[in-house]
Amino acid sequence: MTRLATPDERGWAMKDFLLRLRRSDDTARLPHAWLGALGGIALLALSLIFVIGGLRLGVGSPRRLGTGAFPVLTGFALGALSVAVIAMDLRDTSDAERPDWISFAAIGAALAVFAVTVERVGLVPSVLLTVFTASLPDPSLRLTGKLLLGLVVALGCWGLFIGILDLPFRAFKGF
Repeated sequence: MTRLATPDERGWAMKDFLLRLRRSDDTARLPHAWLGALGGIALLALSLIFVIGGLRLGVGSPRRLGTGAFPVLTGFALGALSVAVIAMDLRDTSDAERPDWISFAAIGAALAVFAVTVERVGLVPSVLLTVFTASLPDPSLRLTGKLLLGLVVALGCWGLFIGILDLPFRAFKGF
């Protein structure tokens, strides 16, 4: 017949477990520390989608690359990086960093700002607003610095994408 643990014994077992999780020299980790590995697995799945899609488009030959060559190469590079992320996270025994949700939201908002404004106001104002929105949570940069950074990046994008690469963007609406 098996003896059941008394409430006092169960309490000590739980305390021992929690103490082991808190010790830095122990290999036990909090469950949230494995999120990096899960992110690496998601990136690995995305890399497989790139490779399969690229193979379906056709890779071509070394002398004449097909339309699927770049997605396949990108997929292999992303796959190698995701394996490295998984390996590094599984080897790391420290607690995971807490995400900065405000910065995360600012980046998402910046992407939305660019998507909504690029056709309406042109590339230069859109990039300026995007960089400004993304830099809003940074307390080390004053408002004028954020605007100046946005202006420099916007002018750089104008020079690169419109001036050098001759992509079909309008710098400003109406021009």
